[in-house]
Amino acid sequence: MRLLKTTLVPLLVMLLVSQITMAQMQRQRAVSDRPVEEIFLTSRIAGLETVTMLGKGDLNFMIMHNFGEVSTGIDDFFGIDQGANVRLAFDYGLSDNLSIGIGRTSVEDNVDLTAKYALLRQMESGKVPVTIVLKGNMGITTEKAYDLSFIERLNYLGALMVARKFEDKFSLQVTPMVAHFNTVFPGVNEKLNNTTVGIGLGGRIKLDERKSITFEYLPALINQNDDVINHAAIGYEIETGGHVFQMFLMSGRMFTEQHLLAQNEIDFFAGDFRLGFNINRVFGLLK
Repeated sequence: MRLLKTTLVPLLVMLLVSQITMAQMQRQRAVSDRPVEEIFLTSRIAGLETVTMLGKGDLNFMIMHNFGEVSTGIDDFFGIDQGANVRLAFDYGLSDNLSIGIGRTSVEDNVDLTAKYALLRQMESGKVPVTIVLKGNMGITTEKAYDLSFIERLNYLGALMVARKFEDKFSLQVTPMVAHFNTVFPGVNEKLNNTTVGIGLGGRIKLDERKSITFEYLPALINQNDDVINHAAIGYEIETGGHVFQMFLMSGRMFTEQHLLAQNEIDFFAGDFRLGFNINRVFGLLK
């Protein structure tokens, strides 16, 4: 009997310890299965929106800026003398999965409203392999030079962003999108389509903890007007503790995807691109 007691007690202790250890390991696994961070550094590449979401109570202020075509040469100081297009934007995180925003672009005096909602998040465990975010945007051209009614001035975008971060160095995003303009002005061949269907392709190649190479390409798939050329951009970004600076070469003049998809008229791959940059600053209003 004494031998049985001396054997049984240590066994029970060992069993109890092993159960506690297994429970702790399971809890640690559950805690460590978090959403993948920094698929992209910011909410934009050059003009293409990314799946990056603001945290609840975070406010992002963005200055988006580009010049004229570099191909105009030294006479226009490689496009800088042609004047700048500027978009100022504020985005606010209502929750970790929902954000709203407003922006104003100097070309066409376009004011736009944006909403983003995260449907799925890529998880570190691989249980969820991609991040999926739904985006809607509505803009209005307020430039007085156009003799248009309120309804005629409206433009829209609907997009579904699907992105994945591969290991720690490369991120890729595919964005099916639909752009619609209530009014379309005649182009060279006067072929007019109010609605264009396309896809946005974007990526990020991480160089180190603070620097990356980025790219975007927006080919139209359905109803591309005759005088429109697919937009493209390539950029370099650096994070400096609170700010993210992005410098890029882009073909499109505007910064909203509906304009980039349906109205770009210069060919990036023929050397017709413009210099541009974005500045991003996030403020934690609830912290």
